Amino acid sequence: MKPSSQDHRTEYIAGLRELANWLKQNPGIDVPSSADILLPLTKNDVVEAQAAAASLDVRYDSGGNASATIEFGPIIYRAYGYADWDQHYAQQKEKRARDWANENDMVIQPREGGAA
Repeated sequence: MKPSSQDHRTEYIAGLRELANWLKQNPGIDVPSSADILLPLTKNDVVEAQAAAASLDVRYDSGGNASATIEFGPIIYRAYGYADWDQHYAQQKEKRARDWANENDMVIQPREGGAA
């Protein structure tokens, strides 16, 4: 692990402890009924390696995308990745572009001579 990522990890863990202590000291403050902590790892092989290191099962959705989950009461820690990150990323970019065009009464079309 790089020093900067180790520093981030240490700070993140300290922040979680501070949050837990603050909530404990302020019993009148509401907490969410559940919380998802999502860890995007982009590719399945990275999810599989992390899951193996933590002795977690890996599950695959219908698209072949991997996830590993562990629950701490109502808090869910989920690492996830994609069978084909590049394809997923391209699809997300296209969706954002089409959504923007739709919101602005525009239509995206291929360039003349471009692929349909």
